[in-house]
Amino acid sequence: MRTRTTLAAAAALLASLSCTPRSAPPVQAGKRISEGAATALSASPDGSHLAWLGGCAAVAGKGPACSLLVAPAAGGAPVRVAEGVAPAPGSHAWSGDGSLSALARRDPASGAGELVVWRPGGEPRVLARRATLFTGGPAGEIAFVADGDLLVASPGGAPVRLPGGGGAFEIAFAPAPARALAARARGAGGSPVLLLWRGLAGEPAVVARDVGSFAFSPDGGWLAAVADVAPGTEGNLVVVPVSPPAGTVAGPVTVARAVGPFHWAPGAARLAWLEGFDARVHAGRLASARPGEAPVIHGDRVTAFELAPGGDGLAYVRHVTEGGYAANLELSPSGAAAPVTLTRDAAAFAFSPDGRFLLYRAGCAPSGDGCALFRVPSAGPPREAERLADRVASFAAAPGRGERLLVALARRDGASVDLCAWAGGRLVPLDGKVLPGSALLLPPEGKRAAWIGTAPERSGVFVADLP
Repeated sequence: MRTRTTLAAAAALLASLSCTPRSAPPVQAGKRISEGAATALSASPDGSHLAWLGGCAAVAGKGPACSLLVAPAAGGAPVRVAEGVAPAPGSHAWSGDGSLSALARRDPASGAGELVVWRPGGEPRVLARRATLFTGGPAGEIAFVADGDLLVASPGGAPVRLPGGGGAFEIAFAPAPARALAARARGAGGSPVLLLWRGLAGEPAVVARDVGSFAFSPDGGWLAAVADVAPGTEGNLVVVPVSPPAGTVAGPVTVARAVGPFHWAPGAARLAWLEGFDARVHAGRLASARPGEAPVIHGDRVTAFELAPGGDGLAYVRHVTEGGYAANLELSPSGAAAPVTLTRDAAAFAFSPDGRFLLYRAGCAPSGDGCALFRVPSAGPPREAERLADRVASFAAAPGRGERLLVALARRDGASVDLCAWAGGRLVPLDGKVLPGSALLLPPEGKRAAWIGTAPERSGVFVADLP
């Protein structure tokens, strides 16, 4: 059932929020899309639809199970996509064409369940009865494992078995425009091998063996993996071209040795990684490079790092003892530039989607009252950081130019957060008692926000237009 909060009630609620002295009069409290307890809120790639789990209840011998619901972000009656969906990562996901897939009614012994697919304007469709995992592709393709086989289905089409996919336990499509699928599968003796189907057909290429992790570059041109992993040791970082020109090397090239975590830049084929990695302290020497280029070494004793969307900037946390122990947040405006230290007590950081700013939390209160949120330009001459908000538990930047932020403020109850939007240089209160981690800025431009309210009088899924 959909309800609307009266203007008076909304004003009273919003006036009770404290988004810091920088806050401005509230614009609105949002529109309720669905009423009642909810979890696992997500948005379609174009931001037109929202999906969430509701009506969760314990099932004897199977753990909690929920209803998967979807509704237009603009409002409308929710559609029940599937029943018996577990509130766990990987239980449901969007594909690039806006379709929604889920594993329902899973058998706890085998892990198999019904693979259900919903597309806007249509009815939910059961694609497989005994699927154990799935992933969606950029054009709406779906790959899944059922009864030990790996299959691929085009939008609305029948599943087709991919040869050589037996034993697959992790799968991923390459981003567009590439047409490829990679899988970690159990090879001879049970050790994991990395397989690559170029063109989504035919026998796979064995890219690497003893693989611990893998990821495609955002343009779909490269596949990177940590291979040759042995008990008690780290593996080697290798890259392989996804669609190599005829007559060129198609096999893997070793980039670095003893590598722990690695990431691609969100919008460019540039890698960063921790080499000489010590898993006991989760630290290593930070390096980055584009495939085929010589690596740039940025610093040692690094525990966390992130590349700017275009790959031309790098932020990282480096642990130092000079002047007393500190976790320095450092920023390199370009791959080889000397870093600038921004703070000695970094908590969390992220580049804005357009790469113009680095956002970070620092100065955290030991009592759990959150941290201060700062923003600094990611390029150009060093500038003093701009303080945006206090008591911040988490934040997210809008797609596009990143001019809007969602800011979650810590509450003393520890069970919920107060939600604000930062837009036009001011904080605007949105709601109190919001489920932590539920708030989203909707694609494509982040002009709308969605969240899950937990207050008894305001429980459910909400959407608001942002200033």
